[in-house]
Amino acid sequence: MSEGVKIVIADDNLEVCELLGEIFKGMGYTVDVVHNGYELISYLETNNPGVIILDLMMPEKSGISILSSLKEIAPFSRIIIYTGHHEFEKSIYARTADKFVLKGAKIKSLIDAVEEFSVKP
Repeated sequence: MSEGVKIVIADDNLEVCELLGEIFKGMGYTVDVVHNGYELISYLETNNPGVIILDLMMPEKSGISILSSLKEIAPFSRIIIYTGHHEFEKSIYARTADKFVLKGAKIKSLIDAVEEFSVKP
């Protein structure tokens, strides 16, 4: 059930943001986009998304540099790492997040992860 669930996509790749935005908006989600860690921290000061889709490698301030503080800043948001860097799959970063999805995987993996966190009890 996606109605009323807000997603923020934190990724510096504009094509990824556009594609994911279209997919999730089409599914009924509210979607916002930021392009680096600074923008995400600023966004979270006034917004409480249900799901954060986080790229680990972004310019200026990466997802890696803010991941540990996201749990404090947005304790009720579920964090999905969405990265093309396979080497992080078994890392502490992957274990810190609620889900880890590789960008090379089928988009359905990301959709399933978002939907898992969007179901209202």
